Parts: sequence; structure tokens; C-alpha cells
Amino acid sequence: MKKAIKNSFYDFKKLLRLTLCFSFLFALSACGGDVKVYESASGNATLTWDAPTTNADGTALTDLAGYNVYYGTASGSYTTTIDAGNVTTYTVGNLFSGTYYFAATAYDTSGNESSYSNEVSKIIQ
Repeated sequence: MKKAIKNSFYDFKKLLRLTLCFSFLFALSACGGDVKVYESASGNATLTWDAPTTNADGTALTDLAGYNVYYGTASGSYTTTIDAGNVTTYTVGNLFSGTYYFAATAYDTSGNESSYSNEVSKIIQ
């Protein structure tokens, strides 16, 4: 599903911002500043992003349906997918100790899905 959709849909990496932050809310720019994760309760990772407003061709984005959050314990290898719905903040809970890697995609009402956002990681203690 993640074929060259960005040509017909939109370029998620340029339009969606997810960021990694710690409990004192100091924003860290990770992987080009596209992804943010907020540290919350132990075992949780809260991701937040700015919604895209235009398609890759510059036209107005009118059919955004939602976002998928992907994560796993190896960089670039996402073993879990969560449909976060059409929200710009999502908390992944019940994570065991270890390092987790996160990315997200956006999808439209026709089911087209963007490429992955940049990746961020979080260590759960």
C-alpha cells in the first residue's frame, strides 16, 4: 500500500510533524524535526504531529481520513500498526522495557496511504 502514493496523495515527510519530548516538555528535533514523542507515564509514548494541509502537487488536501502509527523494537522494522484515527496526538501504552522506534503515515478517504514519516525512538525503562 505504501507505493508511490506521495505523487498522487501527498508527501507525508514534508507535511506531518511528529516530535520527541521529555517529561519537562523540552522539544527535541529528531530526524529533520518531523516527529515528536512525549514522555508520559512509564510504559507509554505520546506522539503528536501537525496535520498536512496540501497534497504533494500543491492542491488543497480535502480528503484526509486519518493516521496510522507504526512501531517496533528495531529501527525501520515496525511490527505493530495502530489506526490512530483522525487525531494529531496518540499515546501508545503498555510498552515493556526496551527501545521502541516509531513512524506514522497519513491516509485518505480512498484508502491511499502516504510514505512513512521520519522515525523517532524512545527508551522505556
